Amino acid sequence: MTVQLNSFLMMDGNAKEAIDFYKESLDANLLFCQTFGDAPEDPKSPLPENLKDLVAHAILKIGETNIMIADMFPGIQYRNGNNVNICITTNEIEKTNKFYEMLKQEGQVVMPLKQVHFSPAYAIVTDKFGITFQIFTALSEEAVKRGHQKEN
Repeated sequence: MTVQLNSFLMMDGNAKEAIDFYKESLDANLLFCQTFGDAPEDPKSPLPENLKDLVAHAILKIGETNIMIADMFPGIQYRNGNNVNICITTNEIEKTNKFYEMLKQEGQVVMPLKQVHFSPAYAIVTDKFGITFQIFTALSEEAVKRGHQKEN
């Protein structure tokens, strides 16, 4: 089993600008970037055109560290306090379930644990201390090592 924790910066519609800023100011290298429009369309809940160009997930490498960055999920309001998350990545659904069940105790479920197009088990939980965690199950151990990029 592999578990990895990374900082995840949630932006208010300006993730592309932040990526450019960090590339210049911190010598960051963009390893991966996917927009909300790149995801498979959900006919039950179509994404408005103005949101399709927002960043759903990007990985910046700064020195030896990966930082994840994205625009806030459609439907979740941006506010100071939820703009820096910790992303827990594992390659075992059982471990993801355990993290989810433990962290939600006396906390708040922002997005229930469910299968999404990029992960067989994904959730967002704010724990009882006010820390927001994105819990992500990678599709393979290699994906965990690369900061959970999808394998092509």
